[in-house]
Amino acid sequence: MEKIDDDQDDPIKMQKAKEEEEEAIGMSERSRLISDSQVIVDVQKHTAFAIAGSQLTQRIRSKAFGCFLRQEVAYFDRSENTSGAISVRLSFDAVAVQEMAGTRLGVIFESLALTFFGIAFSCFMNWQLTFIVLIPIIAMALLTFGEVSLRVWQGKQNDPIMGQASTLAVKVIHNMRTIKQLSVEKEILRQYSDLIYEAVRLYRMTAIPVSIAGGLYWTIDVYTVAFVYWRALILVEEKQLTSHHIIMVVAYSMFALPAVKLIGMLAYRIAGLVSSAQSFFNLFDRIPTIDNGSDEGQEL
Repeated sequence: MEKIDDDQDDPIKMQKAKEEEEEAIGMSERSRLISDSQVIVDVQKHTAFAIAGSQLTQRIRSKAFGCFLRQEVAYFDRSENTSGAISVRLSFDAVAVQEMAGTRLGVIFESLALTFFGIAFSCFMNWQLTFIVLIPIIAMALLTFGEVSLRVWQGKQNDPIMGQASTLAVKVIHNMRTIKQLSVEKEILRQYSDLIYEAVRLYRMTAIPVSIAGGLYWTIDVYTVAFVYWRALILVEEKQLTSHHIIMVVAYSMFALPAVKLIGMLAYRIAGLVSSAQSFFNLFDRIPTIDNGSDEGQEL
């Protein structure tokens, strides 16, 4: 009788094993299809951001050059609006906008979406563990904001200095024969070195706070994971949380930390974008005393 029962159980077990194998194959196929679709979407997304960034840079440069042509002659007599300073502004500021308006902007939006999704999903599982993760996320966001503000201030102080250095270099190149005849190479070198030293001094003033923020970016997630596991162990012992919920909460919560860290690593680029955007907006909003591009008035 036992042999007959075993013979009857074997086809059932084989059928069940076959069904489980087919289900596993189906899940792997669906996972592969989702992965392939994600790759295609990412390629299209980054390509679209790259094209949009290049088009935006082209339009900004054209509009900025047109605004320069509209300004009165006295505008170009100022030290910050010489030919060298304007060339640097058109090149570096537009490049800073292009770098952030391209694929990096897509990465920032994706990181923010991932952060909010991880926090929202983990709140449904356990609010205590989510709160532990939320505190360092807020701290990292504040650090990022502080670093961006500090770098924007540094850029505002540094741009006039680099503009003067560029202007001096352009004048030296254009008047090289006169400089050689007067033998003032040492004086020109001293003036240029003083400007460069002033820029380096500004950089040193911001280097220490930025270094501290960078160190916190790379260490805060380690302590966060430790506190999350410590609190999760207490909740499991009190039977308020299951191991399955712990895995889900930790997984989705940990997605948020690298996303915020990535934005913090791009703080230098974000600060450059803010400084460049402010420079362009000030130029676009400036109303010249004598509008050279205006065709209004009486016709003769």
